[in-house]
Amino acid sequence: MKPARRGAVLLLLFTAVLQIGVAGWGSLYNETDGQYAGAARVMAEGGDWLIPENNGIPRLIKPPLLYWLMAAGMGSFGVGEFAARLPNALAVVALVAITLRIGSIWGGVRRGVLAGTVLATTLGIFTLARIVMPEPGFSALIAGALLCFLEAFSSDRPGRWMLAFWTLGGLAAFIKGPHGLAYPVAVAGFAILGMRLTSPKIRPGLRDLFSPTGLLIAALINLPWYFYVESRFPGFLANLFSHEYLGHVAGSSTPATHYSNVPRGTFLALHLAWLFPWSVAALIVLPRARATLVPPTRWSPVAWVIVGWVVMIGGTVLAAGQRQDYYAMSLWPALALLVARLIEGQRLRAACGAVTITLAVVLGACWTLPLWLETASTGTLEERATALTTVLHFGPEVWQGLMRIATFSLLPAIGAAAFGGFRPRSAFLGLALAGASVGLGAVAGTARVAPYFSVATMASRLESETGREGLLVFDGDIDTASSLLFYTRLPVHLLGANPQSDFSVRTHGIGRDRYLDARQLASLWSSPQKVVLITESSRLPAWESQLGPLTPFAHCGTLAAIHNGPSEK
Repeated sequence: MKPARRGAVLLLLFTAVLQIGVAGWGSLYNETDGQYAGAARVMAEGGDWLIPENNGIPRLIKPPLLYWLMAAGMGSFGVGEFAARLPNALAVVALVAITLRIGSIWGGVRRGVLAGTVLATTLGIFTLARIVMPEPGFSALIAGALLCFLEAFSSDRPGRWMLAFWTLGGLAAFIKGPHGLAYPVAVAGFAILGMRLTSPKIRPGLRDLFSPTGLLIAALINLPWYFYVESRFPGFLANLFSHEYLGHVAGSSTPATHYSNVPRGTFLALHLAWLFPWSVAALIVLPRARATLVPPTRWSPVAWVIVGWVVMIGGTVLAAGQRQDYYAMSLWPALALLVARLIEGQRLRAACGAVTITLAVVLGACWTLPLWLETASTGTLEERATALTTVLHFGPEVWQGLMRIATFSLLPAIGAAAFGGFRPRSAFLGLALAGASVGLGAVAGTARVAPYFSVATMASRLESETGREGLLVFDGDIDTASSLLFYTRLPVHLLGANPQSDFSVRTHGIGRDRYLDARQLASLWSSPQKVVLITESSRLPAWESQLGPLTPFAHCGTLAAIHNGPSEK
């Protein structure tokens, strides 16, 4: 086997071992982890596979493909973190393989291996791609559709590849939403129009792209489920488009889109971190590599697709009224391909030096940050809503454990990057190993602080204290409490949450009894019924003024669990 092909095989094995090997590491978090995994658990345990459900309330803002994949994993491996994250891990392996193939079409297997390695060893792959959400599968399906589009240019039967393009695009839409199909179609259309500038007779063209059979395949994948849900819950489609889709585009604060937004500048800055260490390497070599860039008149189909990928997806995310940092995950393969093109044939010694210095600064900051924050206390779940506020709202007691993890992961990363600087021929390998070491440290760190974002460690106590007839109440909304949906089988009553934020509750009254106010809680607290309340520890004094003396029976991060009666033995 040729060295380049051997490298491709080793890369895919390396990615599979890393991604699948750490899939079960660490508890699932609140927010998206609990929302998707909780609904998949209901399906795996006999629930409705067509109507995803959270807390007894239909969760209809996303199509069901991801829930099905997770539920199938739970049926095979049991309900647990590994099964919940397995679809994401496999999607990352597929994404790396597709990136490798596109790079190979563009400039040979060596470039493909470079691009695949860049993608597989970025910090974002070990952090954002581990969150239980549609993005990894969504990204892999979009990249797969674009690969099919490119394969059509060298095939004697391009029609088959175009049908595969529409099939994968349709599946991308069925895992997240219509833009899963709109993105690859827009990128392919952009590429065709660009290529027509220099090659008017190039095939496939726009007529081949918009195949009636392809459109029918995508429609058959998606429309039956949407029409079925509309028949079950009238008004679903109107709400989905006006509140969910248009709300994201316009940036409105409608009930379905009330979460905080990431400003554009912060969004771009975060991607320097998510694409580390390769973002640093790309910035270092860019001035030298610009001379080797090819003018548009000589671009290949792959080059046009990559540019369209960046323009159509990156531009859309930046232009949208609402964005989160993971919205651009489907753009990462294109960025990895561009980085591979930039660093190919370049001396990466300076890049290794820059990465070494960056990691040393980060390690130093990890050790000195607790001194800066020695008077700070760990903030509430709401105060730790973003990556930046999480760092700023962790007290010294949390940093003590994180510093040890940082030392064990960053020191090898510094050594690998420094080795690449001293041995220029090993510079690329040094950067890749540094990225993998930093990524594994991030996995260990997120597992370490899981109690501050999850109720996993108190779940068994909650079930035993609540019993069969008791009431579990969470002080907040279901997003913040969503890990309860995965780690317990208890109905969750929400205190102070807005029932109008959910379509099924607002329009059809489903689950309205799950919402309580302080007056109702006080009445239940004084009744014979067993009531368990989960609230922030900082709010206990306020609750004592309304409910009387309180003694927590369990803690998890900053959350405390209390009840209105003696513990069951």
